[in-house]
This record gives sequence, C-alpha cells and structure tokens, in this order.
Amino acid sequence: MNKLKLLLSATIISAFSLSTYAQVDLSEPDRIQCGSAVINNQRLAENPLIQDIIKDQNARAKEREKNHVSNKSGVISYTIPVVYHIIHDNGSENVSKATVEASVQNLNDDFQKLNTDISQVVAAFTGIAADCEIQFRLAHIDPNGNCTEGITRTVSPLTYAMDEQAKALVNWNTTKYLNIWVGKTIASGAGGYAYYPGWAPSQSQEGIVIRSAQLGNSVTHEVGHYLNLPHCWGGSNTPGLASNCSGDDGVSDTPNTIGNQTCNTSAVSCSSLDNVQNYMEYSFCERMFTEGQKSRMHSALGSSNGARNNLWTNANLIATGTNNPYGPVTCAPVAEFSYDKEYICEGASVTFTDDSYNAIPTGWNWIFTGGTPSTSPASNPTITYNTAGVYSVTHQPSTSAGSGNLTKNSIITVSSIVADYVGPIIDGFESTTQFNNDWWINNDGGQTWSNNTAAATTGSRSVRIRNYFTGNDGEVDELISPSFDISTATTKTMTFKQAWAKKTTADTDKLLVYYSTDCGGTWTLKLPLTASNLTTAPNHSNVFVPTSTEWVQRSVSLSAIGTSTNVRFKFAFTSGGGNDIYIDDINIGDFTVGIDDFSNIGSFSVYPNPTNASAQISFNLTQDVDKLSIKVRNAVGQEVTNVVNGQSFNTGKYTLKIDQERKLASGIYFIEFNADDNIKVQKLIVQ
Repeated sequence: MNKLKLLLSATIISAFSLSTYAQVDLSEPDRIQCGSAVINNQRLAENPLIQDIIKDQNARAKEREKNHVSNKSGVISYTIPVVYHIIHDNGSENVSKATVEASVQNLNDDFQKLNTDISQVVAAFTGIAADCEIQFRLAHIDPNGNCTEGITRTVSPLTYAMDEQAKALVNWNTTKYLNIWVGKTIASGAGGYAYYPGWAPSQSQEGIVIRSAQLGNSVTHEVGHYLNLPHCWGGSNTPGLASNCSGDDGVSDTPNTIGNQTCNTSAVSCSSLDNVQNYMEYSFCERMFTEGQKSRMHSALGSSNGARNNLWTNANLIATGTNNPYGPVTCAPVAEFSYDKEYICEGASVTFTDDSYNAIPTGWNWIFTGGTPSTSPASNPTITYNTAGVYSVTHQPSTSAGSGNLTKNSIITVSSIVADYVGPIIDGFESTTQFNNDWWINNDGGQTWSNNTAAATTGSRSVRIRNYFTGNDGEVDELISPSFDISTATTKTMTFKQAWAKKTTADTDKLLVYYSTDCGGTWTLKLPLTASNLTTAPNHSNVFVPTSTEWVQRSVSLSAIGTSTNVRFKFAFTSGGGNDIYIDDINIGDFTVGIDDFSNIGSFSVYPNPTNASAQISFNLTQDVDKLSIKVRNAVGQEVTNVVNGQSFNTGKYTLKIDQERKLASGIYFIEFNADDNIKVQKLIVQ
C-alpha cells in the first residue's frame, strides 16, 4: 500500500475518534514505577537459557541498526492487534470504552511522533526523536471469529492484586494479539510490567499487566519493554545509582545515564546530557523514543522470540480484523449490568445499570422476577419490590447486529417490614435448621462461615470460618443475621462471644460488626476489631480450637436505634493470614434464661397500625405449634372474632388478614396470640 493511502486511512480514523478522545483524561497523578526489570531479572535467575535469547536479540538489534534508515515519517510499517482485558470489581477500575480507545490513540501518537508535546523535546535530541512507524489497533475479530471491539470485561477479586493469575482468567492467543490486562492494583506494588520478547514462562503469559489508573504514557513505557527496550540506564529497576553509568540499554544513541526520577532536562549524570524525556525513563515528562530504540523495536518485531513477528503479518491482521480499511464496527453486545442495592425492605426500589460491552446497545429488554414493573425497555430502570423474597434478573441488550442475554440468579433479597424476632433474644446456633433458614452468608471464595461443633461457649455449637486453610489474604466473608424488633428490649445492647488467634505476629485479620435498619440496604459500622484487639488467645501455629477461657464477650450499643423494629447485624471477616475465628451466643436486649428462652414465638406483629381498613398479622414460629389461637378482643375484653381457632402450625413465617368478612368498627382492639400457651398481646387501633 502506498504512503498516500496510509495517510488517508489514519486521517479517517482520527476524524471519527477525535471528539471522544478529547473528553478522556489519561493523566497519571498517582503514577507508580513499573516492575518489568524486576520480573525479567527473576526470569533470568530462574532460567539461564534466557541468556541465549539475550545474545540473539542483541545480535539482531545491532545488525538491524547498521542498516537503519532514520526519520521516515507518516508510513506505518507494523500494525499490532490489541485487546484490553478489564479485570474489575464494578469499581472505577472498570474503565470505559472511551478510556480504552483514548489509551490506544495515545499509544499511536507516542509511537508515531504525533504526541502534542513532541515540540517540547530539548534541542539536543530533536534530531533523533523517532517516528517508530508502529500503529496499534483494537481487534475487531476475537479468537472464535466473532465480532469484537477489542475489549473484554471480567469480574474478579484479582483486580486488587493483579499478577500472572489474572492472565489465566481471560487470554487471547498471544501470538496473534497484544494482550493488555487492566486491574485496580498490581500485587507487587508496581504500576505495570511486561516480559521482554520470549522471556515469559510460557507463550500465554506474553503481554502487559497495568493499573487502571495508568493507561496513558505508562502503557507506552510497558509496550517499549514488550518490544525489547530496557530502561535507559539498563536492566535494573533502581534509577539514580552512580553504578548505572556502567550499565547499558543496548541502544547506541541513548546516552549512558544513572536514570532520572524528576524532569530536569539539563541533567548530566554520566558525562553527557541525559535523555530525560525518553519514554523509557522515570522522569514523568517523557516525550520521545530515539532512532536507535526504534531500530531495536523493529528488530524485536522481526524475531520469533515471543512470536512478535506474527502479530503484524497480513494474514494475522485479516484474522484479527485489524487490516485496512479499518473503522468503527457494530457488534452484538455482551450483556452485563450492576445494581445499587442487594438487600432491601418490602416496598423499596433498586436501580439497575446497563454495563454491557462489545457494543453500545440501542435496545434493552429487562425481566424482573418479583419486581414492579416486571419488564422494562429502559437502559437503566428503577424497579420496586413489594413482596419479601429472593429474586433474579434477566438483561437482554441489543444492537442491529444481535442481542446479548444474561440472567443473574437470586441477586435481590427483599425482607419483610416485620422483623423475624422480637427482643430480647439469644441465638446460640444450636439449631442448624434455624441457622440455615435465618442467617445469610456472603462467601468471597474458599472457606466461609459455617455452623460447627468444634467449640462453643454454651451448648455444643458455634459458627466459625476455617481461616487457617483459606490461603487467600484479603477475602471478605459476611455473616448477616435475621431481623430483630428491639423496640421492646429494656437493655439496648447486642453482645456476642468471639474467639480467634494469630498464626504469626504478622497476621492482619479483622472483624467488622455493623447494623442496618433498612433490611441491609445500608450498614453502620459499630465495632471494628483488627488483629491486635481481635486476638483472644496466644499465637497458634496449628489449627486453633478455643478452650473455655479463650473466648471474649464483645458488646455493641444499640441506643442510637433503640426504637427500631427491624434491625439486622453483619459480621464481616477479612482474612489476613491468621487462624480460625469463632462466634457464639448472640444476645440482643440482655436476654436471660427464664424470661423468654422457651418461647416458640419468634415474632408477632400487627400492621398497619393504626388502620382504617383490614389489618394483617405477621408471625414467625420457631417451633412447631400443636394449638394456635388468634383472637380479637374489644376494649372491655369481649371476643370480637377468631382469626385462628386452635389449629396446628409448622415452624415458619406466616401472614394472615384480620376480619376479611367485615370491617372492625372504629375503636381500640387487642390481638391475643396464643401458641401452645405462650401468649403475646398487641393493641390495634381502628380509625
């Protein structure tokens, strides 16, 4: 293809994308240095055979540099197909399509000497500032031959500790695509890293790992490594050392330097002016590659090391959809969505957001089991849930090219506005059935909360996490209680027994205790227990099973919500390398044996109250009842009607209407609830 056609193609692409890219900020105010030198030196230490690759690479680079023709401009010699794999947890790291496109445009500008700040290169280096003749294009055909925008999105906690494991989550053939894995944080603390060509432990590990906050010039820097450029001071990750003057980056026209971490363009560190503005420096004011670096990268692209020589072949450009003509593509969307609440009360609403990718949808079809409305054509609908239950959602976004389909099961939990239990009450976790029915568990992977008989403060059971075997620091597992009406409790406290031990002094586990008055929609932190004050026993190198003296009672004040009729508690444990943790004897309202401990009535409520129509009775039986009677009496004690008359009921939650046949006259009534001679009475006002 001739030069005119190449320039015309670039002009067309710039025209349709300029307005989008102009809106995206790729500045890197919290930039962290890269980890490429560290990881490549580790590979060199692990595999001495890499020395053979180094010799081959350097020999090829020197030979190519002899015949290098400098300062060609406006010609694309190499096109590289790119895919960005976004690994996220629905946070800011789930960067937009516009951000990815801006990142690719920034790469093209930097590698083609089109960056707007190229004019700021100091005079001493303008003559060797290179147009590298390399362009990058987001793939338009995926490995399965399907239409793609060159972006994948994967939800995973690995986003908080990106490393080689992230590459196993999603991986496109690295001989055909430059894979760029994007996440929140990199496990090593680096800003990004890449293997030199052929240095990765396997071909599938070739590519770049980068922080989502560093999608500007940091990507340019890492692509430099990917194409066999060391740092300007050589193969270490430690700039500023005097000994770096004796190092070398294998490029003849980059002056020897100790390496710069500030933008001092007058710096002279090894008897000559430093190329501080080089993309392979740490100065944070990079502007250029040199002609020598360009030649070295071209050498890497001509080598089979790491299969860089296959990326730009015409056959591969056709296979990846990056050949000319190249422009916008319309694909079928991959369905994805998020929602602003997971737990709500009856009558509350949830807003759903379309997070589909691979296309910008032009149509939407939502299906909401249990929701009002039950379907919606809106992009981001708000749905009301009026009935307690656990519900699923289906999302079907579409374009002219087709539609996506995603169902997320059991994601919205709607709780009754009537509490499961009325305080005071104690839960010693002795009934596994009650535990399984009443408590919610959010498992972050691996071990989680479970009912067990290994240890207890009273009875034979407690709940625990087998944290000793977790092995994944940072995992958060939540244990959420049933709902409690604490308005009648004399003492406004919640206490519980807890036991935990460290394995080593370095352990950082923590337990955070919250309460919620809106069915788990929002939570208030009340008791943070970190490793130092969570400990109840000496360090245990083996599995921790507490003795009777290794439990501590914790207390949470409920005075701020003392009149609440619907409270839930959450115990959120974050693993930090420690041992097993145990909880027992949840005590709400200073429950004492003999007051209400044998009651089979978990809760009993009448609503709406006051009412001007028929009222309802909601109750929870914690045991089977042989004889249940519910009577309505007037103010002088006369029986007005029977709601239930001596019938048997199984354990469970029930809602019954009062006076379906006729309305009660205005006045004051008393609802008498008798379950096997356990009696509760509530007043009802009819207006």
